[in-house]
Amino acid sequence: MSSNRPTTGSHKGLSDSDRRRRALERRLREALTADQPLGQDTEAGEQTPERPAPAGRSPETDIWDRLPRIPVEPARLDRNLVITASRHDPVHGAFDVLRTRIVQAMREHGWSRIGITSPNPGNGKSFTAINLAISLSRLSDLRTALIDMDLRRPGLARILGLRDMPGTADFLRGEIDSATYLSSFAPNMLNIGDRLALGVNGRTDPFAAELLQHPNTTTILNRMQEELGADLILYDLPPALAMDDVLAFRSHIDCVLLVVGGGETRARDVREVQRRLGDDLPILGVVMNKAEVDEEPGYGYGG
Repeated sequence: MSSNRPTTGSHKGLSDSDRRRRALERRLREALTADQPLGQDTEAGEQTPERPAPAGRSPETDIWDRLPRIPVEPARLDRNLVITASRHDPVHGAFDVLRTRIVQAMREHGWSRIGITSPNPGNGKSFTAINLAISLSRLSDLRTALIDMDLRRPGLARILGLRDMPGTADFLRGEIDSATYLSSFAPNMLNIGDRLALGVNGRTDPFAAELLQHPNTTTILNRMQEELGADLILYDLPPALAMDDVLAFRSHIDCVLLVVGGGETRARDVREVQRRLGDDLPILGVVMNKAEVDEEPGYGYGG
């Protein structure tokens, strides 16, 4: 990790963060001189951070530098219809419009957590989630996270062609920390931003609904958002009518983006989703996925 190191000389004119960093470096040198471990101060019981954040960066965002990097393979992304990656398909513009409308609505209402779901399996919710997340990653002033919260049938790992990823359930149980669970895209020529954190679920869990509504889940998700300094978190949820998982998770989201399959989702299914979610959980918008994922795509948006 690179650090902006000021030139030596007078302390006059240094910012507060530079003064704090210099004081920390001085204490580290003193610890080295005294043959003490780097993690300990000269006074018993006090701890010195082993990796101080660079000047101008808050400690909360330091986690971004520790996330494992996912290689970007344009051919694989194209095959799996991640159309906002290469932007060859003109339909990517629909996701950019969706991105802008979502950011405006979230800022207007003070929201930060979106649940992305569909009435039934096969409507394209995970496809919509990853394409929207990549579009959002190109906004340089926004920190975004996409979390695969479908514990029964994970979708993001398949779309991205990833294996042996950590389990979302392990993260929610506190068995692994945020830096172990999350990852981000490696530097790439597609301009996919480096402030998109991905929680790619590597395995299924039979106790999904119980885990999603466990009190510890609230603590862990809040801590993750704080560590990332995330402005927007997208939760790729299971289909709303399949089980009770979405209902169990509803307290963790501010609003819902509903993905429907054009020509296959019935109006009564959409009404049933609204009934289950309740009037106090807003539906931010409806994305119409007009074709199956393995065919030529077409999309619309209604808010």
